[in-house]
Amino acid sequence: MTDSRDPLDSAPDTVLADPVMAGGAVPDADARYAVKGAQTLMRALDILDEVIAGPIKAVDIARKLGMSKTTAHRLAHALKSRDYLSITPDGFALGPKLLQLGALAESQTDLVRLARPILEALSAETGFCSFAGQREGDWSRHLDRVNGRQRLRVATIPGDVRPIAETGLGKALLLDEGEESWRRLYVAARAGHVTEAEIQRWIDRMRDSRRRQIVDHDSELGDGVHSIAAPVRNAKGRIVMAISIAGAAQYYAETDTTRLIAAVARSAADISALAGYAS
Repeated sequence: MTDSRDPLDSAPDTVLADPVMAGGAVPDADARYAVKGAQTLMRALDILDEVIAGPIKAVDIARKLGMSKTTAHRLAHALKSRDYLSITPDGFALGPKLLQLGALAESQTDLVRLARPILEALSAETGFCSFAGQREGDWSRHLDRVNGRQRLRVATIPGDVRPIAETGLGKALLLDEGEESWRRLYVAARAGHVTEAEIQRWIDRMRDSRRRQIVDHDSELGDGVHSIAAPVRNAKGRIVMAISIAGAAQYYAETDTTRLIAAVARSAADISALAGYAS
């Protein structure tokens, strides 16, 4: 006799992500669980796609997506528990978390769009690749890139995420943080493999960067990358983005660093003005 139940009905209620995607190793014995977890995640995303068009009841979600009512109800309530969905008289609707993410994405996109011509001018003036990025917790995410003229270019592309204390751009995002936060984030970026003397030297450099409102950064990853970065502030004076130029250290040795620093600082000030900041 054929089992007509949805194959996901027996999946654990708490499974909302694929363990592989979360960065954990999946033993061979758990391969079936990993696949089921990925399927569950995709079906939860399918539900979000349906809700975008307006409130919808669980029975209609099940019918449109070809899943059982039990599965639709379980996944929808799991999404509600994380504020990705809300319940209205007309069914499930977008939740506050999605509205927050949407507003954040819109603000990021607008500022990046406004910054793009300035980044292009910065790359044209300096010859280096220019970047824009924002903070995501203890990480920095690169949001835009304009290529420079150098033959050797930095491999970072939009979407890349790095420990925030690891890059010049990330350090510029941290200039308003306290020194205890600097210490914690630097130790995390080095995975704990750092001496107290190294921490103190890093904090001293961050103090100088905060005083100058510019970061002159040599990569500690052994990749020969040098960067110059500056923060971008909004109307309230809060750091909301950072920009940088980056390239092979050998190119910096052949260039007037003072001129490069001035160009980055001026570009950051121009973008800050577009964001409403008045120095």
